[in-house]
Amino acid sequence: MQLRRDDEANRAQRALRRVVASRPGAWVSKRTLHRLDLLAHRLAPGRPAPSQVLAAVPVGLLTTTGARSGRQRTVPLLVVPLEDGWGVIASHYGSERPPAWYFNLRAHPLASLEVDGVTHRVWAEQVHGPERERVRRAALAYYRGYTAYEKRAGGRDLGFFVLHPQDAEHPEHD
Repeated sequence: MQLRRDDEANRAQRALRRVVASRPGAWVSKRTLHRLDLLAHRLAPGRPAPSQVLAAVPVGLLTTTGARSGRQRTVPLLVVPLEDGWGVIASHYGSERPPAWYFNLRAHPLASLEVDGVTHRVWAEQVHGPERERVRRAALAYYRGYTAYEKRAGGRDLGFFVLHPQDAEHPEHD
């Protein structure tokens, strides 16, 4: 499966990305895409998520520990490859409230991330300033819809994270 940066996507992939970024498309996607991707994962583990196949964007399965429940929660989301891990943005399709996984990572930064059928243990670092901008630029290279989400989020910081491989050095998790 060839992932395509936004400027390399074909006409159908760009159209789908525009629909998902629109207000009505985001409303529908927020309620259905994760369910479709999780169902597909249960039926064919290790295979690319339907949203990854259709839009040719990098999708991973993030498993976090619930901030209040302590239960394991898995959610498919766009993950951006970085030289030191993966970038994720808690945009929640431009909602004024962040997604649950945002609170889960802040409470319990150790998680797992399945990308291309391989599961990685990761630790999450919420980033700000230049690091935030680095994740933002990398994400926009694959999916420009984040600019629409930023506008719709009502001024809320979307929540940018770098998911580092757990074997990478981090003073709080050694």
